[in-house]
Amino acid sequence: MKRSRGLRSANAAVAAVAVALLTALTAACGSGEAEPPQSLDFSAQAVGEAFNPDVQPVVLNSALAVGPNRLAFGFFRSDASLIFEASGSAWIYRLDESRQGAFVARHELQRASLSQQTDHVHEDGSTHVHDDELVAIFHANVDFDRTGHWAAELDVEVEGERRRLRVQPFIVLDRTPEPQVGDPLPESPHLTLRHTSDVRLVSSMARPVLEMNELTVPEAVATGKPVLVAIATPAYCQSRFCGPLMDAVVVPLWEEFGDEVQFVHIEPFILEAVRAEGRLIPIPLLEDWQLQTEPWVFIAAAGGAVTAKFEGVASLEEVRAALVAAIDAQ
Repeated sequence: MKRSRGLRSANAAVAAVAVALLTALTAACGSGEAEPPQSLDFSAQAVGEAFNPDVQPVVLNSALAVGPNRLAFGFFRSDASLIFEASGSAWIYRLDESRQGAFVARHELQRASLSQQTDHVHEDGSTHVHDDELVAIFHANVDFDRTGHWAAELDVEVEGERRRLRVQPFIVLDRTPEPQVGDPLPESPHLTLRHTSDVRLVSSMARPVLEMNELTVPEAVATGKPVLVAIATPAYCQSRFCGPLMDAVVVPLWEEFGDEVQFVHIEPFILEAVRAEGRLIPIPLLEDWQLQTEPWVFIAAAGGAVTAKFEGVASLEEVRAALVAAIDAQ
């Protein structure tokens, strides 16, 4: 009797696997995804001929290097407005001297966006909270095995239409200028509430979280906890890809992990000069860390070694996953 039940269970399991495989194959066949060509021409002429004015993909990274990278793309319309909805995959190609690409890998694109909550008052006086998306990017975790010229072809569905988009070639360096995964967080001095009692000099947040402005990065590392460093300016953002990173990502994580992780918020510009003179003067730390853009989020394990970094737009979910990994590594 036991053997019969076991056989039935085994047969049921096999049938379930077969159905799952059939479903997956059917979904793949009906998804519209094409097979990546093993070689593609990424010469200036070929990229120009493939140019699509309706959807223009742009690599958002300030630098890429050998090893793991969070390769990020923004999609723009012909009027330079940002596209918020897209799905598909990035085909990665290694280029030779004549800009002929050899296929290396396919990566599914992940979407990250930042939203801002606004209150909408109805005619009857009731208030409804709107979650308004301000920016969206599409990214993939890509591991480059050598320096040189690389490129990507994107097989994506954008606003209901399947498209093939050829991306301008980009350079992969031996290492990025900013701290890489595995590097120690640089021990650069910066202004904190231990140097001034005026929170307006250390934070442009509408509702500053004072605990994030009390310690320098070296002092945060010295606590022995994992560290999250957010280099961001909520009030004086200078790109289309910053958005409300502090309110949408960093503050919720501080509320969840503030007892386990030391959070440090650093304004990238001298706030006194911004407010008094309207001048955006970078703080010295940006040069020390060789940051070419803002915002940035760096996560370090206990001891101060960087375990993850995010440039520009990042979702709460992906930063949270990286933070949990740093906590679990203790």
